[in-house]
Amino acid sequence: MEIKKREYWVDIAKGIGIILVMFGHTAIGPSILKYTYIFNMPGFLFLSGYFLNINKFANFKDFFKAKAKAILIPYLGLSIISIVFYKFYYQMPLSDFKTMKDIIIIFFKATRTQIFYNIPLWFLPTLFFIENTFYLIRKINKKWLEWIIILVLGSYFVIKWDTLYNPKLIWTIDSGLFYLIFFSLGYYLKQGLINIKINKWIAEILATVAVLINTLAIYNSTLLDKIFRNEWILNHGIIYFISLLILAFSGIYVITSIAKIIKRQKILEFLGRNSLSFFGLHVLFFWTLDKILKPMPIFQDKLTLLSIIYVVITTIAIIVLMPYLKKWLPKVFGKN
Repeated sequence: MEIKKREYWVDIAKGIGIILVMFGHTAIGPSILKYTYIFNMPGFLFLSGYFLNINKFANFKDFFKAKAKAILIPYLGLSIISIVFYKFYYQMPLSDFKTMKDIIIIFFKATRTQIFYNIPLWFLPTLFFIENTFYLIRKINKKWLEWIIILVLGSYFVIKWDTLYNPKLIWTIDSGLFYLIFFSLGYYLKQGLINIKINKWIAEILATVAVLINTLAIYNSTLLDKIFRNEWILNHGIIYFISLLILAFSGIYVITSIAKIIKRQKILEFLGRNSLSFFGLHVLFFWTLDKILKPMPIFQDKLTLLSIIYVVITTIAIIVLMPYLKKWLPKVFGKN
């Protein structure tokens, strides 16, 4: 019974996360926009690691095939849908904006900043890389050595700090090495391989600090500007690395705490269970709404209101369409 309750809060946390992701791709105010980046990717990787069950796979081959089916096939399907949509959205043949060769190269490279037809899809190949990398590390079966390897790989970011939002490698592997830390922590906490014992008053202080950081991040965008744009911090990779870790873990703590407080919430749970589909489809709906709503005079200079409307309409539309998508394209969107 306890496991089921924990699964509910994880789904709810992922549901909150996908809402933050959608807001992060709108024109909402800068404070909220920047706040979404505290939680969304680190949080999703943390929760993905929490859900991982390595023991049900006999070997790496079985694990690799299962993850390819669960992640790469949806990536392929969502890419095809996005490319076709992009073509009709701009009312032009493929040859007018990119050759098929260019599209195929971009599809296989899956670099975060290059997937012009649907940027959020970069997350899927990166998740595939992280899960398979972690599987191989976990098979070492020596926790201290596993963490050394994870932290060494994650420290690549210290040297190449600019790769987090401007990746250079195929499948956004350079960013993936940083996110591997959060994925690993989620897995180890779920499996009980990390026992964190903290005095009650220290835990309360840490919780207060996390809430304070999140509150300041929402209401004072200059806080994140000082961290992400401060020349001294940027020139000291280790300081930047630690700053991002603090921000990410504070965001994860607050969102997961909220998810545990919330009782059963069907909409958030649905969003959480279908988060990859929302990742892959929401931008396409946003483009459609751009043509319909943005030109309306009523929404001029009301970008926050417009952003909320975008997220609400998109969420409702995907929820309504999901049963049909699962029926017609079960390998892409999963079965009912």
